[in-house]
Amino acid sequence: MGLFFADEKSGEAPNRKSREQCWESRDIFFKCLDNIKVIDPLDPEKGQEIKKNCGKEDQQFQKDCVASWVKYFKQKRPFDKKKAKILKQAKDEGAEVIQMSGYRK
Repeated sequence: MGLFFADEKSGEAPNRKSREQCWESRDIFFKCLDNIKVIDPLDPEKGQEIKKNCGKEDQQFQKDCVASWVKYFKQKRPFDKKKAKILKQAKDEGAEVIQMSGYRK
């Protein structure tokens, strides 16, 4: 079923508590990645380093989230990091960031 179901076999949708637990586990795992300066958790060259330093956090993340969410969050992380860096650089240079209607932050 994919992105919107906690249990892909039963089709049970995740409730608020399970979504919050997933996001919390994701944030803990990503903080660990930040500590070891890894941006892309799917980079095969960083696999051993991630496993060694953030293995427990990654396992908990995978336990608490649907597999499709784990994949989505891990794929999205490098983009989000690059976007934040570009916006910070623009702000530091005095540029005004304008949010266009219809687009999410």
